[in-house]
Amino acid sequence: MKQQQNDKSIKGGHSPFCGLVIILAIIMAAGGCGRDKEKKALAEAAQARAELVKAKAEAVRLKGEVGYLKEKLQTADQAAEKLQEQLNSLHKEADTVTTEADDVVQERDKLKAALAEQTKKTDELEKQVEQLKAIIQELQTRIERQKVTEQSQPAEQGQTGK
Repeated sequence: MKQQQNDKSIKGGHSPFCGLVIILAIIMAAGGCGRDKEKKALAEAAQARAELVKAKAEAVRLKGEVGYLKEKLQTADQAAEKLQEQLNSLHKEADTVTTEADDVVQERDKLKAALAEQTKKTDELEKQVEQLKAIIQELQTRIERQKVTEQSQPAEQGQTGK
C-alpha cells in the first residue's frame, strides 16, 4: 500500500512532503506573518516543489537504469549458462577422447607384443630354414658322393670280373 502511494507520488500525485510544505505556507500566511514571510514561505514551497520534481525525475531515471541493468544481468546469466553447457560438453568430449586414446594405446601395446612374437617366430623359422638348407646341402653332398661311389664300383667290378 505504501509502495502504491510512493508510486502515485512519483507518477504525478502530491507527496506527503509537498502537502506539508503547502500547509506550512498557509499557516505562516494566516498567522499574521508579514508579507515578506509569506513570500519567503511561498519561495521555499516552490523550491521544495522543484526539488520534488527533480527527485521524481531521478527516480524515473534510476528505475530505467535498474531495468536496463536487470536486462543486462539476465543476458549475462544466459551467456554464463550457455558457456557452462559448452564447458560440460567439452569435458564430456575430452573424457571420450581420453578413453579412446587409452584404447588406442592398449591396442598399440597389443600389436607391439604380437609383432615381437611374430618377429621371434620368424627368426626361429629362419634358423630352421638355414638348418634345413644345411641338412639338404649335406644330403646332396652325400648323394653326390654316393653316386660317385656307385659309379666307380661297377667300373671296378667290371674290371675285376674280366
